[in-house]
This record gives sequence, structure tokens and C-alpha cells, in this order.
Amino acid sequence: MRDAGETFVAAVCFCFGVLAWLQMPAVCGFMLSSTLRGADNYVYSIWLGVLIATIGLAAGLPSLLRRSGRWLLLGGLGLSAGFIISGALGYQWYDEACHAIYEEFPLPPAE
Repeated sequence: MRDAGETFVAAVCFCFGVLAWLQMPAVCGFMLSSTLRGADNYVYSIWLGVLIATIGLAAGLPSLLRRSGRWLLLGGLGLSAGFIISGALGYQWYDEACHAIYEEFPLPPAE
């Protein structure tokens, strides 16, 4: 029964790691749906991703400490840690991507 619990924890950890990365384009697109000014709010997406990734790390670290290092668990921990590191050190690319999306797909002028 413990094996099934560890598999569930690994799946939850992996899902949170994937969600941390997938929320970025979705939130960026949502923020850009009204104005270019929304593109300057990309930091909120990074904070949301860090929160999600932190939950993923908190879910998976106890299993890792019990030496239950399944590939799914290690993948989830890697995704979560990678997002936090990327959000802290390399967020400039995301700022540029948010603005590029808006410039490529501008909204029609309001009448």
C-alpha cells in the first residue's frame, strides 16, 4: 500500500511542476487580452508559478527524503525547482515573450 501512496505523491508533484510552467502562457495571454499595459504585469504570473512550484516541492521532498526516487517524482521536483530558478534568475525572456505576443497579435482598435 505504501507503494501506491508514493506513486500518488509522485504524480501530484509532477502535476504541480507541469502546471507551474503551463500557467505562464495562459496567464500572459489573459493579461494581454485588454491592453499592452497588461504585458508589464508578467511578474504576477511568475509569482503564481513560484507558489505552484513551491507546493510541488513541498509535496515531493518528503518522498525524496524517504529515498523513494521514482522518475516521476524526480521529474516533478526538477520541473518545480527549474521554474523557481528560472523565475528568480532568468525572467527577462518571459517579459520579452509577453510583449512579443501582444505585438504579433494586436487587438483591433476600439470604435
